Amino acid sequence: MLIQLKKYLLSKIIDILPIEESFFFRVKFEKNINLTKELIALNYKKHAPYREPFLTTLNEDKNLYIWFYEREIDSKFIIPEAYLMFDFLKNKYPNSLLLIEGSVDYILIIKDNLLLNSYEVGASKNIVAMELNQHALTEHRVVKREEYLKLKEEALLALDLKSLYKWNTLSIDNRNVLPKMVDTLAYPLAFLLFFNMIIELYHISSVEKILTKVEMRYSEVKIKNDDIRLKINEERDKEQKWVTFVNREFPYEDPISVFVKISKAFEEKKFTFKNFSIVGSRIKIEMRTKEPFISGVSILNSVEGLENIALKYTNRKRDSVSYEALISRRGTSL
Repeated sequence: MLIQLKKYLLSKIIDILPIEESFFFRVKFEKNINLTKELIALNYKKHAPYREPFLTTLNEDKNLYIWFYEREIDSKFIIPEAYLMFDFLKNKYPNSLLLIEGSVDYILIIKDNLLLNSYEVGASKNIVAMELNQHALTEHRVVKREEYLKLKEEALLALDLKSLYKWNTLSIDNRNVLPKMVDTLAYPLAFLLFFNMIIELYHISSVEKILTKVEMRYSEVKIKNDDIRLKINEERDKEQKWVTFVNREFPYEDPISVFVKISKAFEEKKFTFKNFSIVGSRIKIEMRTKEPFISGVSILNSVEGLENIALKYTNRKRDSVSYEALISRRGTSL
């Protein structure tokens, strides 16, 4: 509703000067110079492609922006479309050439946050490469017509009183227009402020109601969470007791699992088991092999869960060897 109201008010007081219906000319000064509209017309209207041009101007940061146009526009504010879009996009594209595509294509050239040029391209797009080279620009962006129209609407809605006053001061000759405009807009603006105040009060009331509901819900959830947290702590206590029991009663891996691991490690290694015994955590293995006896130590070292592996007895004549190792103590953890 507020956006629609703002659109309505802007449509009553603003006239956007299209790029294709205007001719842009820029003058760079060494220092800030204040010129009247009459003096600007006297010195620069010779650059216009129209016989008796009208013009709207803006003196900003030592740059004089001039837009010439052919037909008279009866509006309180005349804002060139090129400047409207430049001012809206300059922070996003501070050094870029924007090509706006549509039934007629336009070029918008921005460098160092300054508007350098804007004009209708026509059928030829070869001009793009020339402009990039002339202004030492590398960024070139194509903006589809649908995207551009959306950006243009956002730029209009982003206009504030400061922007409007800037164009009012430089585009309108009648010094009494501003007071008259204030009188004209007093009631619509008062209504807008009043309407905005009502909306804000409604939002505040809604937020307070939502906050009350959230606080009640938070209290309910907190009670439930306390019950859940208590149950979780009870289950953790039970599990910890079970872990303590397992670690105390079954500190080592069972003998069968240990034997299976060792057997798999010696598969296809040309070792034959003669004897295998486990007493507590100590393992004794007697084997027969023609392989170097020390290689058996390496094989046992590769078995997970064994430690302190040692070569205890060797008999090369009988190809007999024995090894000892300890089963690592295991623990169960959460």
